[in-house]
Amino acid sequence: MGYALSDFMVHVDESLDADERSKLVDIVRDDGCVISAAFPQSTPHLMMVLYDCECTHAQEILGHVRDTGLHATML
Repeated sequence: MGYALSDFMVHVDESLDADERSKLVDIVRDDGCVISAAFPQSTPHLMMVLYDCECTHAQEILGHVRDTGLHATML
């Protein structure tokens, strides 16, 4: 059985250090429908998320980020 893959970027308004970005990636990856999540080194305010769109929605994943208290938007 395959995945129906989609991706999107999360723009985080706050400046996060490497440890904070790593923790946020772990929180997002805890969603069983997320395939991968990472902050590109060149854009530390943008997190790329790849997920199974038959299992969850981007808005739900964005909610996980916002639940941490961060101000974030979907791009």
